[in-house]
Amino acid sequence: MKQRAKGMWLVQICEYVIGFALAMSAANSVRPAALAVVAIAIIVNTAISDGSLAAFHILRPRTHRAVGIGIAFSALIIAAVAPLNLTSRLTLAVAALTQGFVSVRFGHGFRTTSTRPH
Repeated sequence: MKQRAKGMWLVQICEYVIGFALAMSAANSVRPAALAVVAIAIIVNTAISDGSLAAFHILRPRTHRAVGIGIAFSALIIAAVAPLNLTSRLTLAVAALTQGFVSVRFGHGFRTTSTRPH
């Protein structure tokens, strides 16, 4: 049995929260398409990663991290280019920054021990 990254479940919870919060914002938006597409991308990326809370164990943590960073950059570009109102634009930008932070900082799960030499 292969070993999963420690703490990946906590990363998945964070990403599910980001995705579903963005989906709820899309439901209240005048133009929900951009918000909904990014929300679906975040939720699908989390659901297919190799972690405890995944529906399908397809993506390894390294690939999951790269896809998460790609989603964050794409969301920032969509927020800058798409014809959105200010609230939707800010919501998308904050979700992108949060997704990017979670992907960069915790993309492989949380470390439980220090890896620095003493």
